[in-house]
Amino acid sequence: MSAASVAAAVVAGASKPEASKAGVATVAKAAAGLTQAERPLTDLDIAALELVKSAKQAITSVRLDGLALAKIVKHSKDAHPSAATGALLGLEIAGALEVSNVFSLPGNALGSSSRDRGVSEDQDAEAQVGKGVTRYTSAMLSLLRDVNADANPVGLYYGCFLGAFLSSAVIDGLWAISSLMEREGTEGKGRAILLVHDLAQSAMGNTTIRAFRLAPSFIDAYRRGKFHTQALVDHKLTFSNVLVEIPVTLHNTALLDALLSTLSAPSDAAPSILPPTSASLLQRSTSAALDTSAALNHNLTFALPPVLSTSLESTLEALDEHASEAGNIGYQLRQLGREKARAEAYLSRRRAENALREQQGLPPLPVEDVNKLFKLQNEPSRLEGMMLLGQLDEAAKRLAETAAVGSVQLHAVKTGAI
Repeated sequence: MSAASVAAAVVAGASKPEASKAGVATVAKAAAGLTQAERPLTDLDIAALELVKSAKQAITSVRLDGLALAKIVKHSKDAHPSAATGALLGLEIAGALEVSNVFSLPGNALGSSSRDRGVSEDQDAEAQVGKGVTRYTSAMLSLLRDVNADANPVGLYYGCFLGAFLSSAVIDGLWAISSLMEREGTEGKGRAILLVHDLAQSAMGNTTIRAFRLAPSFIDAYRRGKFHTQALVDHKLTFSNVLVEIPVTLHNTALLDALLSTLSAPSDAAPSILPPTSASLLQRSTSAALDTSAALNHNLTFALPPVLSTSLESTLEALDEHASEAGNIGYQLRQLGREKARAEAYLSRRRAENALREQQGLPPLPVEDVNKLFKLQNEPSRLEGMMLLGQLDEAAKRLAETAAVGSVQLHAVKTGAI
């Protein structure tokens, strides 16, 4: 399904809670229209004015609840190897977005990208999935309101593997969700955030969460709906400035802190007859004595971590996808060039005929609309290619990081340090 349909369900489900906020905004505007001589502002009026003023501020930070982070990590792990997507619920206060709860969306909620669609059967199936996700999202928001829980969508979360998350489907979903937060003209566009969790980092014991929002230049280009070459140049858009990263802070409730205090640290591993792993070998001091025969056996079974091979495969896949998209763009441009050449030839021929008829005293022939005679389409969008280039760049960075660790391990084996 398309990301816009998911966001439409979120918009429909969140319409009721916004009535109170609309009332506050109305009170604030009414209070703003009165002068001090007519009626002094009360504390409630001042608070309402501050709320309206803060609604126009750009989001500069994200405060994530610990329980929400745990839900995101669990969903990403359960959904692997597929991507995990879900909605963020919370509240924006003076440029700081507080995410207090999340709920997951069904699989393939954001749908496939535009380059993967084109068959009518696939589009019909995607529409059916979209209707199901719409009903699911509306029901979830309704149930959350029934138990007086936060039911105000503020963004999306995306669980990826090896950092590949930038795609047109994710951007479409983020843009659609941001429509919810548009309360004062166009200032609300781009206020929705995207939380990205990399499952590969968690597998290596380093849980990471990153927050992004749409860049102002990309918002302007997206509003115009043009991503041809000249539009990208005018807005100075590349894959690196589509999103703006903002800092994330983690907040734990008192109950969660109490639970963490009861957890004990893992004890030292008991003696085992099995050979030590590569990680335990690397933790040994370089000056520690090592049995020669044992080291030889371990060197024979020493293997690079699976993340290295997976990173290489991910980079090659991203490279193939980008090359395929570049080939499609090139083919469309060649087709467009041929049609334009045919149209120019037709116009030149018709001008020559009319000039000859004018010399003969005959009325000129009408010049028909070339758009009806030839398939003069617009220049193909470069948005998908830019997104794929961003995925390739991210995959290459991950490959460089993991390859550096693998190179150190291989050098250690070669020099006999392990």
